[in-house]
Amino acid sequence: MTRTNPLDPVVLLGADQQHIVTRSQLRRLGVPSGTIAHRLRAGGPWQQVLPRVICLQTGRLTAHQLLRAALAYATPKGRAPRAGEVLLTGFAVLADAGLPSAGHPSDLARVDVLIPRVRRVGDRGFVRIHRSSGPMPDGYERDDGLWSTTVARALADLAPRETGPKRFRALCAEAVQRRHCELGELLDHLLARPGALGLPQVAQVVEDLTAGVRSVVEGEARDLLHGSGLPEPLWNPVLFLDGHFLAVPDAYWPHAGVALEIDSRAWHLRPADHERSLARANRLTAAGLPVVRTTPVQLRRDPTPVLHELTALLTTGPHGPHARISWRRAR
Repeated sequence: MTRTNPLDPVVLLGADQQHIVTRSQLRRLGVPSGTIAHRLRAGGPWQQVLPRVICLQTGRLTAHQLLRAALAYATPKGRAPRAGEVLLTGFAVLADAGLPSAGHPSDLARVDVLIPRVRRVGDRGFVRIHRSSGPMPDGYERDDGLWSTTVARALADLAPRETGPKRFRALCAEAVQRRHCELGELLDHLLARPGALGLPQVAQVVEDLTAGVRSVVEGEARDLLHGSGLPEPLWNPVLFLDGHFLAVPDAYWPHAGVALEIDSRAWHLRPADHERSLARANRLTAAGLPVVRTTPVQLRRDPTPVLHELTALLTTGPHGPHARISWRRAR
């Protein structure tokens, strides 16, 4: 039985890097090319993961190993990686942040990596390369020791290559709603790339966010209202009654004093959020403002009753203490 020396430099390197190493690292430790090739043979103890990137064990790579391998592949050939020189971006960052539409980190089919514009390395295997259009962002070191962009930058990097506009819209709404980035920060990153507004998915997101939309279902409701011919409401405005805070409804028509609330546990982060939504609608009703309540399912399957109710209220307003209500746009 062959025993492995725990003080072997290769063993120590593998332990420090989750068994993901580069060929140049092995050569610097004095491992001959022939030995590397022998251990990478069919049925051998090592496996080739990507060009120049080796896993010092066989079997399926873990989610962390995939990320580490992608960063190792994107590092300049022949030398050790430097902190923050290449960064995780795209879905690898969004899934780690917990955005529902990004999926679970262990389910990533590809890894997005951001590199400097002048580097010459392309997509390979499960790695998708993004080139920075300007200077590389600073990035930050994650708890697992890997370097990453921010959520806002990850969304901006993903935008040109994300072919699902609905999913991109959902990702941006989730990022702002869950406070993984500030609205201004996200807009700055999305618009920094030349010609960004020429991408339909970016134009849609920018329009939604600047209008105050902060969730996927609100975006769907906004599309529905546009198609119905009803006037554009304020989305998520902060309402005040006689100068005192009243509520933040999903939508509000200030000329008529009418609010729209979209109720669903599935679209709130926690049960407590749903309870706050109910309390908000009750405060609006108690103040004398009519509240039209609906659900995402109703808006998708049969929105006609909701649209009729809104039309009737908007054409017969203003309602309630209209003159005593002031508002501030969503931030």
